[in-house]
Amino acid sequence: MILAIPVFGSEVSPRFDCAKEIMLIRIEGGKIMDRKNVAVVEISPLHIVKVLSAWKVQQVICGGIDDFSNRMLKGLGIRVSPWVSGNASQALEDFLGGLVQEG
Repeated sequence: MILAIPVFGSEVSPRFDCAKEIMLIRIEGGKIMDRKNVAVVEISPLHIVKVLSAWKVQQVICGGIDDFSNRMLKGLGIRVSPWVSGNASQALEDFLGGLVQEG
């Protein structure tokens, strides 16, 4: 599975549509296989959604998210776990531990 976390420095970005960087994580069998931060070239909700779809992201963990982006992601079959805040690495660990749910 491919997981995406929009980040601001080391924190989960407070807003999905304002993130300048996205942490991409490839997870297999509950273990992190690859993890990298990728710069967002164009900061717009539509562009970010298109990029996540092209990267074959299956799950997004984010802070606040606008309704348009949330609907577009879900329409593409990408699960969204909004209103997550704090350290992005901790959010990833919480996800792997089953503490971050879609909703």
